[in-house]
Amino acid sequence: MKRIIKLFIYFFLYQIAVFGVMAGGYMIFSGTFEIPDQNDPTYMTVILWAQLIFSIAVAAHVLLAKYVKGSDLKFNFPHTGKVLLTSIVLIVGMGMWTNYLNELAGLPNTMEAAFDRMMNNPLGVIAIVIMAPLMEELLFRGAMQGYLLSRWKNPVWAIVVPALLFGIGHGNPIQIPFAFVTGLALGWVYYRTGSLLPGMLMHFVNNGTSVLLYHLVEDPDATMVEMLGASGAAGLALAGAAITVACVWYLKSRLLPQLPVWRNNDNLTI
Repeated sequence: MKRIIKLFIYFFLYQIAVFGVMAGGYMIFSGTFEIPDQNDPTYMTVILWAQLIFSIAVAAHVLLAKYVKGSDLKFNFPHTGKVLLTSIVLIVGMGMWTNYLNELAGLPNTMEAAFDRMMNNPLGVIAIVIMAPLMEELLFRGAMQGYLLSRWKNPVWAIVVPALLFGIGHGNPIQIPFAFVTGLALGWVYYRTGSLLPGMLMHFVNNGTSVLLYHLVEDPDATMVEMLGASGAAGLALAGAAITVACVWYLKSRLLPQLPVWRNNDNLTI
Protein backbone atom coordinates (compact mmCIF):
# COMPACT_ATOMS: atom_id res chain seq x y z
CA MET A 1 0.00 0.00 0.00
CA LYS A 2 2.99 2.30 0.52
CA ARG A 3 3.64 2.27 -3.22
CA ILE A 4 0.04 3.31 -3.91
CA ILE A 5 0.23 6.22 -1.48
CA LYS A 6 3.56 7.29 -2.94
CA LEU A 7 2.19 7.25 -6.49
CA PHE A 8 -0.89 9.22 -5.45
CA ILE A 9 1.35 11.83 -3.80
CA TYR A 10 3.46 12.00 -6.96
CA PHE A 11 0.26 12.62 -8.92
CA PHE A 12 -0.45 15.77 -6.89
CA LEU A 13 3.18 16.90 -6.65
CA TYR A 14 3.51 16.86 -10.42
CA GLN A 15 0.39 19.02 -10.71
CA ILE A 16 1.67 21.51 -8.15
CA ALA A 17 5.14 21.63 -9.72
CA VAL A 18 4.08 21.95 -13.35
CA PHE A 19 1.20 24.37 -12.82
CA GLY A 20 3.24 26.37 -10.30
CA VAL A 21 6.20 26.78 -12.65
CA MET A 22 4.04 27.61 -15.68
CA ALA A 23 1.76 30.05 -13.85
CA GLY A 24 4.70 31.59 -11.99
CA GLY A 25 6.65 31.99 -15.20
CA TYR A 26 3.69 33.74 -16.81
CA MET A 27 3.38 36.11 -13.86
CA ILE A 28 7.10 36.95 -13.96
CA PHE A 29 6.96 37.48 -17.72
CA SER A 30 3.92 39.73 -17.26
CA GLY A 31 5.61 41.67 -14.46
CA THR A 32 2.87 41.07 -11.91
CA PHE A 33 2.48 39.17 -8.65
CA GLU A 34 -1.29 39.05 -8.93
CA ILE A 35 -3.01 35.81 -9.95
CA PRO A 36 -3.92 36.26 -13.64
CA ASP A 37 -7.53 36.53 -14.77
CA GLN A 38 -8.87 33.14 -15.85
CA ASN A 39 -10.45 34.87 -18.87
CA ASP A 40 -7.04 35.99 -20.12
CA PRO A 41 -6.62 33.90 -23.32
CA THR A 42 -2.81 33.88 -23.08
CA TYR A 43 -2.87 32.69 -19.49
CA MET A 44 -5.46 30.05 -20.39
CA THR A 45 -3.13 28.76 -23.11
CA VAL A 46 -0.33 28.53 -20.56
CA ILE A 47 -2.56 26.56 -18.18
CA LEU A 48 -3.61 24.17 -20.95
CA TRP A 49 0.01 23.55 -21.87
CA ALA A 50 0.64 22.90 -18.19
CA GLN A 51 -2.15 20.31 -18.21
CA LEU A 52 -0.57 18.53 -21.17
CA ILE A 53 2.94 18.65 -19.68
CA PHE A 54 1.63 17.36 -16.35
CA SER A 55 -0.01 14.36 -18.05
CA ILE A 56 3.11 13.61 -20.07
CA ALA A 57 5.33 13.90 -16.98
CA VAL A 58 3.23 11.47 -14.92
CA ALA A 59 2.95 8.99 -17.79
CA ALA A 60 6.69 9.17 -18.43
CA HIS A 61 7.46 8.65 -14.73
CA VAL A 62 5.25 5.57 -14.57
CA LEU A 63 6.75 4.06 -17.72
CA LEU A 64 10.40 4.92 -17.09
CA ALA A 65 10.23 3.71 -13.49
CA LYS A 66 8.69 0.48 -14.84
CA TYR A 67 5.60 0.63 -12.67
CA VAL A 68 3.75 -0.76 -15.70
CA LYS A 69 4.68 -4.08 -17.30
CA GLY A 70 5.24 -4.36 -21.03
CA SER A 71 2.53 -7.02 -21.24
CA ASP A 72 0.00 -4.45 -20.00
CA LEU A 73 0.42 -2.56 -23.27
CA LYS A 74 -0.27 -5.47 -25.63
CA PHE A 75 -3.39 -7.07 -27.08
CA ASN A 76 -2.71 -10.30 -25.18
CA PHE A 77 -6.32 -11.46 -24.93
CA PRO A 78 -8.61 -13.46 -27.26
CA HIS A 79 -11.35 -12.06 -29.50
CA THR A 80 -9.56 -8.70 -29.64
CA GLY A 81 -11.95 -6.93 -31.98
CA LYS A 82 -15.08 -8.12 -30.19
CA VAL A 83 -13.64 -7.27 -26.78
CA LEU A 84 -12.77 -3.75 -27.88
CA LEU A 85 -16.16 -3.18 -29.49
CA THR A 86 -18.03 -4.54 -26.47
CA SER A 87 -15.90 -2.40 -24.17
CA ILE A 88 -16.89 0.69 -26.15
CA VAL A 89 -20.57 -0.20 -25.93
CA LEU A 90 -20.13 -0.88 -22.20
CA ILE A 91 -18.70 2.56 -21.43
CA VAL A 92 -21.33 4.31 -23.56
CA GLY A 93 -24.09 2.40 -21.78
CA MET A 94 -22.61 3.29 -18.42
CA GLY A 95 -22.58 6.95 -19.33
CA MET A 96 -26.33 6.84 -19.92
CA TRP A 97 -27.17 5.87 -16.34
CA THR A 98 -24.24 7.32 -14.41
CA ASN A 99 -24.87 10.80 -15.80
CA TYR A 100 -28.53 10.50 -14.89
CA LEU A 101 -27.72 9.51 -11.30
CA ASN A 102 -25.10 12.25 -11.10
CA GLU A 103 -27.72 14.82 -12.06
CA LEU A 104 -30.13 13.49 -9.45
CA ALA A 105 -27.42 13.82 -6.79
CA GLY A 106 -27.12 17.53 -7.56
CA LEU A 107 -23.46 17.79 -6.57
CA PRO A 108 -21.68 21.11 -7.22
CA ASN A 109 -19.53 21.55 -10.30
CA THR A 110 -16.61 23.63 -9.04
CA MET A 111 -14.74 23.42 -12.34
CA GLU A 112 -17.53 24.27 -14.76
CA ALA A 113 -15.95 27.50 -16.03
CA ALA A 114 -12.56 25.82 -16.51
CA PHE A 115 -14.13 22.95 -18.45
CA ASP A 116 -16.02 25.38 -20.68
CA ARG A 117 -12.74 27.02 -21.63
CA MET A 118 -11.05 23.65 -22.20
CA MET A 119 -13.89 22.38 -24.38
CA ASN A 120 -13.48 25.38 -26.68
CA ASN A 121 -9.71 25.15 -27.05
CA PRO A 122 -7.87 22.54 -29.16
CA LEU A 123 -5.25 22.08 -26.43
CA GLY A 124 -8.02 21.49 -23.91
CA VAL A 125 -9.68 18.89 -26.12
CA ILE A 126 -6.35 17.06 -26.55
CA ALA A 127 -5.82 17.13 -22.79
CA ILE A 128 -9.32 15.79 -22.06
CA VAL A 129 -9.70 13.20 -24.83
CA ILE A 130 -6.16 11.86 -25.28
CA MET A 131 -3.60 12.79 -22.63
CA ALA A 132 -5.72 12.43 -19.49
CA PRO A 133 -6.98 8.93 -20.42
CA LEU A 134 -3.46 7.75 -21.28
CA MET A 135 -1.92 9.08 -18.09
CA GLU A 136 -4.77 8.00 -15.79
CA GLU A 137 -4.90 4.45 -17.13
CA LEU A 138 -1.14 4.06 -16.81
CA LEU A 139 -1.18 5.43 -13.26
CA PHE A 140 -4.41 4.22 -11.65
CA ARG A 141 -4.91 0.94 -13.47
CA GLY A 142 -1.41 -0.06 -14.54
CA ALA A 143 0.83 1.18 -11.74
CA MET A 144 -1.67 1.00 -8.87
CA GLN A 145 -4.15 -1.75 -9.67
CA GLY A 146 -1.58 -3.96 -11.38
CA TYR A 147 0.59 -3.84 -8.27
CA LEU A 148 -2.31 -4.53 -5.91
CA LEU A 149 -3.53 -7.45 -8.00
CA SER A 150 -0.10 -9.03 -7.61
CA ARG A 151 -0.08 -8.49 -3.85
CA TRP A 152 -3.66 -8.83 -2.59
CA LYS A 153 -5.57 -12.11 -2.65
CA ASN A 154 -8.92 -10.40 -3.17
CA PRO A 155 -9.03 -8.67 -6.59
CA VAL A 156 -12.20 -6.80 -5.61
CA TRP A 157 -10.27 -4.47 -3.30
CA ALA A 158 -7.43 -4.25 -5.80
CA ILE A 159 -9.97 -2.77 -8.23
CA VAL A 160 -11.90 -0.64 -5.72
CA VAL A 161 -8.96 1.19 -4.12
CA PRO A 162 -7.48 2.62 -7.37
CA ALA A 163 -11.00 3.46 -8.58
CA LEU A 164 -11.62 5.40 -5.37
CA LEU A 165 -8.33 7.27 -5.72
CA PHE A 166 -9.19 7.88 -9.38
CA GLY A 167 -12.43 9.53 -8.30
CA ILE A 168 -10.81 11.59 -5.54
CA GLY A 169 -8.03 12.63 -7.90
CA HIS A 170 -10.50 14.52 -10.08
CA GLY A 171 -11.12 16.91 -7.18
CA ASN A 172 -14.48 18.11 -8.52
CA PRO A 173 -17.52 17.00 -6.42
CA ILE A 174 -19.73 16.34 -9.43
CA GLN A 175 -17.04 14.19 -11.07
CA ILE A 176 -15.96 12.09 -8.08
CA PRO A 177 -18.87 9.57 -7.98
CA PHE A 178 -18.94 9.23 -11.78
CA ALA A 179 -15.17 8.77 -11.96
CA PHE A 180 -15.28 6.18 -9.18
CA VAL A 181 -17.92 4.06 -10.92
CA THR A 182 -16.18 4.46 -14.26
CA GLY A 183 -12.92 3.47 -12.58
CA LEU A 184 -14.54 0.25 -11.37
CA ALA A 185 -15.52 -0.62 -14.95
CA LEU A 186 -12.08 0.25 -16.32
CA GLY A 187 -10.46 -1.76 -13.54
CA TRP A 188 -12.66 -4.77 -14.13
CA VAL A 189 -11.89 -4.78 -17.87
CA TYR A 190 -8.18 -4.54 -17.08
CA TYR A 191 -8.54 -7.44 -14.63
CA ARG A 192 -10.33 -9.62 -17.20
CA THR A 193 -8.05 -8.82 -20.16
CA GLY A 194 -4.66 -8.28 -18.51
CA SER A 195 -4.18 -5.29 -20.82
CA LEU A 196 -4.50 -1.53 -20.36
CA LEU A 197 -5.39 -0.99 -24.01
CA PRO A 198 -9.16 -1.73 -23.80
CA GLY A 199 -9.46 0.61 -20.80
CA MET A 200 -7.57 3.34 -22.64
CA LEU A 201 -9.94 2.99 -25.57
CA MET A 202 -12.94 3.11 -23.21
CA HIS A 203 -11.50 6.20 -21.55
CA PHE A 204 -10.93 7.91 -24.93
CA VAL A 205 -14.53 7.18 -25.93
CA ASN A 206 -15.95 8.31 -22.59
CA ASN A 207 -14.13 11.64 -22.60
CA GLY A 208 -14.52 12.11 -26.33
CA THR A 209 -18.27 11.58 -26.09
CA SER A 210 -18.46 14.29 -23.42
CA VAL A 211 -16.64 16.75 -25.68
CA LEU A 212 -18.76 15.79 -28.70
CA LEU A 213 -22.05 16.19 -26.83
CA TYR A 214 -20.89 19.52 -25.42
CA HIS A 215 -20.54 20.88 -28.95
CA LEU A 216 -23.60 19.16 -30.44
CA VAL A 217 -26.32 20.01 -27.92
CA GLU A 218 -27.92 23.43 -28.01
CA ASP A 219 -27.35 24.05 -24.30
CA PRO A 220 -24.30 22.24 -22.87
CA ASP A 221 -25.48 22.99 -19.32
CA ALA A 222 -28.91 21.40 -19.81
CA THR A 223 -29.64 18.25 -17.81
CA MET A 224 -30.96 15.01 -19.25
CA VAL A 225 -34.36 15.74 -17.69
CA GLU A 226 -34.45 19.20 -19.28
CA MET A 227 -33.60 17.77 -22.71
CA LEU A 228 -35.59 14.54 -22.63
CA GLY A 229 -38.21 15.06 -19.93
CA ALA A 230 -38.42 13.07 -16.70
CA SER A 231 -39.67 9.85 -18.30
CA GLY A 232 -37.31 10.11 -21.27
CA ALA A 233 -34.26 10.62 -19.05
CA ALA A 234 -35.26 7.74 -16.76
CA GLY A 235 -35.91 5.50 -19.78
CA LEU A 236 -32.50 6.30 -21.25
CA ALA A 237 -30.85 5.54 -17.92
CA LEU A 238 -32.65 2.18 -17.69
CA ALA A 239 -31.61 1.34 -21.24
CA GLY A 240 -28.02 2.20 -20.34
CA ALA A 241 -28.17 -0.04 -17.27
CA ALA A 242 -29.46 -2.93 -19.40
CA ILE A 243 -26.66 -2.37 -21.93
CA THR A 244 -24.12 -2.35 -19.10
CA VAL A 245 -25.34 -5.65 -17.67
CA ALA A 246 -25.46 -7.27 -21.12
CA CYS A 247 -21.91 -6.15 -21.96
CA VAL A 248 -20.50 -7.36 -18.64
CA TRP A 249 -22.20 -10.73 -19.12
CA TYR A 250 -20.98 -11.03 -22.71
CA LEU A 251 -17.40 -10.11 -21.84
CA LYS A 252 -17.22 -12.46 -18.87
CA SER A 253 -19.11 -15.48 -20.18
CA ARG A 254 -18.51 -15.40 -23.94
CA LEU A 255 -15.35 -13.47 -24.74
CA LEU A 256 -13.21 -13.70 -21.61
CA PRO A 257 -14.38 -16.71 -19.59
CA GLN A 258 -10.80 -17.41 -18.45
CA LEU A 259 -8.63 -15.01 -16.51
CA PRO A 260 -5.24 -14.04 -17.97
CA VAL A 261 -2.31 -16.22 -16.91
CA TRP A 262 -0.99 -13.55 -14.58
CA ARG A 263 -4.29 -13.50 -12.67
CA ASN A 264 -4.82 -17.27 -12.34
CA ASN A 265 -3.47 -17.39 -8.80
CA ASP A 266 -6.16 -15.10 -7.46
CA ASN A 267 -8.59 -16.76 -5.05
CA LEU A 268 -11.61 -14.81 -6.23
CA THR A 269 -12.85 -14.21 -9.74
CA ILE A 270 -15.27 -11.43 -10.61
